[in-house]
Amino acid sequence: MNSFNITVYTSNKAYQLGPCRKLSGRICILLLFIITSLNTFADNALQKKAEKFYAEKHYKEAIQSYEEIIKEGLISYKLYYNLGNAYYKNNELGKAIYYYELANKLQPNSRDVKANLRIANEKTIDKIESKENFFIGAIKSGLVNSLSTTGWAWLSIFSLIGSLILFFIFFISNQLLFKRIGFFFGALSFIVFVSSMVLGFTALNDKQELNFAIITNRESKIYEEPNRTSKSKFSLHEGTRVSVLETNPDWTNIKLENGNEGWIKTSDVGLF
Repeated sequence: MNSFNITVYTSNKAYQLGPCRKLSGRICILLLFIITSLNTFADNALQKKAEKFYAEKHYKEAIQSYEEIIKEGLISYKLYYNLGNAYYKNNELGKAIYYYELANKLQPNSRDVKANLRIANEKTIDKIESKENFFIGAIKSGLVNSLSTTGWAWLSIFSLIGSLILFFIFFISNQLLFKRIGFFFGALSFIVFVSSMVLGFTALNDKQELNFAIITNRESKIYEEPNRTSKSKFSLHEGTRVSVLETNPDWTNIKLENGNEGWIKTSDVGLF
């Protein structure tokens, strides 16, 4: 009699149920359903437990429960957002900002995440001036984040189609008014198409950017070389965002917006 193998993949485990004979296929499917249901039930139980702790202002216990869910393999912007809130309430600003940033990466259009991230960033100690003009940087950031990557993609598609239709009207029309309208708005639509493509790719690169980190320790020393015997250059405090040039399990080479570089213990930062 023919048989087949069944492997059940849950959030953090794989269960081998095969080989199963065709006559016992229903039993195997039932086992699959039971295992999956138990795993989902466990995650939901931990979620409710964490939410209860948070509501009762037991923030340390809530943090432990949320982190257990993450260890189980469940990832969502809401989970990161809730964990960020728990850390914020527990006065761990660096870790709060780190998880807000993770939530923002998964859901860049969430107003709640952006609002809490802005409030948390305002409480950071280190105020590092960027080499880039602040006004220009703010405009660029505002434009890029005004739409999601999907929104920029749809805008580029519609603007391209619109420009093609308008240019077609310009070429086939015999009336001067329609020619002018077709040319002007066709050119305008093409400019929108090019701009949306540029801004869309910029938003996509920002979303996929992996070379930055958040200082999660209260205060961390930055060294000239990746060892504790080297000279300390300066200190950074929790919540500061830094660029990552190089990293290993023990040390991470970072760079600030003002151009300063140094080495920090990897355990003191939350990497992306």
